[in-house]
Amino acid sequence: MPDDSASYLNAYAMQRLRRAATDQGHYNLAMLLNAAQTSITTRRLAAESLPKSDRALAEGVADLLPQLQAAGLDPELLAQIDWARAKLAAGELILYDDAPPVVVCRVCGQVILQSIPEHCPQCGAGALVFESFPATFYLEPLPVPMILDHLTRTPDWLAALIDGLNDAQAAQLVDGAEGAWSLQEAIGHVLDTQELIAQRVNLFMQFESPNLTAAAMWNQIESANLTVTEMVAHFRQSRSAMLAILQAASPAHWRRVGQHTEFGPVTLQQQCGYFARHEQWHMAQMTRLRRTVGA
Repeated sequence: MPDDSASYLNAYAMQRLRRAATDQGHYNLAMLLNAAQTSITTRRLAAESLPKSDRALAEGVADLLPQLQAAGLDPELLAQIDWARAKLAAGELILYDDAPPVVVCRVCGQVILQSIPEHCPQCGAGALVFESFPATFYLEPLPVPMILDHLTRTPDWLAALIDGLNDAQAAQLVDGAEGAWSLQEAIGHVLDTQELIAQRVNLFMQFESPNLTAAAMWNQIESANLTVTEMVAHFRQSRSAMLAILQAASPAHWRRVGQHTEFGPVTLQQQCGYFARHEQWHMAQMTRLRRTVGA
């Protein structure tokens, strides 16, 4: 693993040079430096043991708060982070209303919460240069054809994953960044999330503004009593039925906005993109598990 201090130093140095390149109009150099910084940070995170419980995460945030304060972080944002930490420590889900919209001015770094002005109150930059922060990159927009294409591919990917796998291998627990998981649990989790998005697709078809209740899907391992072969078959059946509905959906359906208790207003397009990205994120986990348990 690369030297920690060097990783941090290089990441900051590249961010500094990226800003200089942007200021001077060398946008493609800024893009390359941004990719380098993201790679260094992500490689480090992938190699580390991260907090695996709400309590450990809340304690980690509590340890960080004094450093954020010393760094001069906006007091209102600091207070919101502490509020979210307290909710987490109490075992509660941090809802949309607990975390107000926040933007940061890309020019001067000014933090703006709640109501977004037309201009930065610190430097005067216009609102179009503010950086916003979705709760997760899963919600960032994807074109509908791309979403449908990737949702269509997953059943075959899962079938190839379990080809030649026996029950003992499927049930073998393997430790990792997510904690100890088996392939049976990971595939069960993906099946449970498929059932959830299928339900939400139906809600979007029926209602102009459906209520989308947040669900902690890492706790929804309801399929653990099935074999992995049965799980993949159930997944394929549910996905096929859902895709038939989505392929017949009108543009107006894709633009419908549901109300999500954790993410706020979410379109059908965002929900489907969210779950497409979610299962592709888990493909890395399932690939590692399959390699570990063997052929």
